[in-house]
Amino acid sequence: MIEIPGGEVVVGDEGKERTVHVDAFFIDEHEVTNAEYGEVVATHEYREGAAGHPVTHVTFHEAQAYCEKRKARLPTGDEWEKAARGTDGRLYPWGNTLARRKPHPFYSGVVKKTAGSNRKDVSPYGVRDMAGSVWEWTDAGDGDQRETRGGLWNLHLDFEYSKTLDRNRLPADSRFLFLGFRCARSAN
Repeated sequence: MIEIPGGEVVVGDEGKERTVHVDAFFIDEHEVTNAEYGEVVATHEYREGAAGHPVTHVTFHEAQAYCEKRKARLPTGDEWEKAARGTDGRLYPWGNTLARRKPHPFYSGVVKKTAGSNRKDVSPYGVRDMAGSVWEWTDAGDGDQRETRGGLWNLHLDFEYSKTLDRNRLPADSRFLFLGFRCARSAN
């Protein structure tokens, strides 16, 4: 896990930004992988060669239970956004400029590659794959509707739809090929 220092962060949609304080916390460097998930959930199966790929087809409650077994939790929406945007409110983990090259489908949620292997998708804190790979569950939302964060390149194959401020709401029991998660833990 990577430690994210406490402090102010710009969060929210373009034109509707707000500054909030986030306490120090830790967050996984990359999404939870099939192998990591399988160490905790013995019934988890995945195809040969996919041990290092982000785990997917996991509901909000399953992701939450996995994190709890690791003595962690899902990140809040503000924590996820701070880990992705840094303190300067950047649009993408690497800055405010749209990447010149389209994302390679190997980093999408359908054609998976080892978690954390995209050398360009790195936040100011060193957190990887926050603008691509798979959507990620967060602890934000209410009731049956939960918030996901992160880019989903297999849907758009364009960085424009992978901004650090993008969010989606899904039913908590959703299972998709392009939906995974990472864990967080309070620093105190």
